[in-house]
Amino acid sequence: MSQEPNINTDSVVNLKKTSLPVPRRMPVRPAENIHPNSDSYGNVGPDSGFAIKIVNKYSELWGFHPRKKLITKIIVNLILFRASYFGRAPTAADLHLVLGLLRVSENNSGELSSTVLDRSSKESMQGLHLTKVFNFLT
Repeated sequence: MSQEPNINTDSVVNLKKTSLPVPRRMPVRPAENIHPNSDSYGNVGPDSGFAIKIVNKYSELWGFHPRKKLITKIIVNLILFRASYFGRAPTAADLHLVLGLLRVSENNSGELSSTVLDRSSKESMQGLHLTKVFNFLT
């Protein structure tokens, strides 16, 4: 390829000759929000395993219940439902909102009664019907 006549190659710095480290390329991520004061704090990132990691920190709240694995699946699915609606990764704020709406507290399963748990166990995505009962997108 021939040299453009209007470009002066003497003033161009050769990056191979500099002693500076290679600058990192930061891709543009429109869904990323780095202001913690914002309601949609978080960024597009980890998969559902991260939601499980968040929920496992608080699993002792319903650890007494005989169907604690089902309750964990329901809460993880509701956190993922909320986070995916906003187009970001799940956060601890999602967990607190879900626990607050379901009124889950220590030694109390709140709105997750035996009939709700029976219905959720038959769904392919446990707890999906709860998205029609409660507004998890507030």
